[in-house]
Amino acid sequence: MKNRLIALALLLVFCLNAALADGTLRTGDKGQDVLAVKQRLQELGYIGGGALTKSYTDKTAAAVREFQEVNGLPGTGELDEATRERLFSTGALTRPHATLTPLATPAPPDESGWPERDAEGFLAEGEEFFLEDDAGGHWVYLGRNLQISITRMREPSIPLIWFETDIRTRNGEGFRTVQTDPEHPGRKYQYPYVISRQAQFVLGFSDDFFANRMADGETVGIIIRDGQVISRETNAKTGHHLPNLDMMAFYPDGSAKVYACNERTADELLAEGARDVFSFGPILLRDGEINELLYTYYRSIEPRHALGMIEPNHYLLLSFQGRTADSKGTMLQRVAETMRQRGVRQALNLDGGNTMALIFRGRMLNKLATYKKKKFVRTVTSLIGIGCTASQTE
Repeated sequence: MKNRLIALALLLVFCLNAALADGTLRTGDKGQDVLAVKQRLQELGYIGGGALTKSYTDKTAAAVREFQEVNGLPGTGELDEATRERLFSTGALTRPHATLTPLATPAPPDESGWPERDAEGFLAEGEEFFLEDDAGGHWVYLGRNLQISITRMREPSIPLIWFETDIRTRNGEGFRTVQTDPEHPGRKYQYPYVISRQAQFVLGFSDDFFANRMADGETVGIIIRDGQVISRETNAKTGHHLPNLDMMAFYPDGSAKVYACNERTADELLAEGARDVFSFGPILLRDGEINELLYTYYRSIEPRHALGMIEPNHYLLLSFQGRTADSKGTMLQRVAETMRQRGVRQALNLDGGNTMALIFRGRMLNKLATYKKKKFVRTVTSLIGIGCTASQTE
């Protein structure tokens, strides 16, 4: 018996020395080195959050195997020297996020019977052209310097209804903002479609609803309208609450940029030439990259509203209907992924829920959402719009 124990001990020593000699970690190994490996795997997303042990378990091996496969290494599940070198390098690839099934891309409207357009697609003659096809789900405006194309989309399996609004401008045509009481921001609430009609917007839509935060004594965020600062107060650091007061700034050249809530002051934005700054958030896309927070937070299914820039003077507004029998709403990850699939580079989440309103020629296209057993659209004190037409519908 004694000889057998001695032999077993010698075998264990031999195996341990062999492992140390080739530097490979595998299932059953323990120690500080194992913990360091697991901590790095956790940083890269291959191991979930929570406390880590010093044991190389089957789950550790599975995480190492996934890391190896993502990073182009043989998927052995053992941490050899090549895997170690890659794992602790600056070029180590993070665990890919699970993406949602892409939503269908809108088909263009039937253009038969449309007036003559120039090479860029703007109206060649006349002042304006409208198309309103409620049954087919297409609404179009053509002007000399403005194109708007709205398409209603459906995905019954979710179920989800959303509107994709493609906006193109030139020659200084851009977004305008309007307040019901500029001298007293946060007062004189009104239905968004009423505000849109009074402003004679071709297209009007709800914004960051800053007045609600102002009236409630909350941190408002940096708000600039038509070059005038309304609020300078913002969060000291970004977070995953809603709204986190991330910003989107629009400039006279038709460009737009997104910023974290604490990344710019109001004076810095003005010095850079920003004319309008909307503060709600979170950022959805920055330089074409999806905000990492969206894969962990903002998972609730709600009506959503987001504005993005594909390139200067070319924008996309996404309006996801929710809280209705035929459309539940969606999470922000889907909004961001859809934006990126459509070529958007910069995008910000605007106020959704029962604030969300999409108005074409004075008529709200989205259905009223139900909240706390009441069906309504929230009254607001400000609106974003573009275009001007005396032809309004009710």
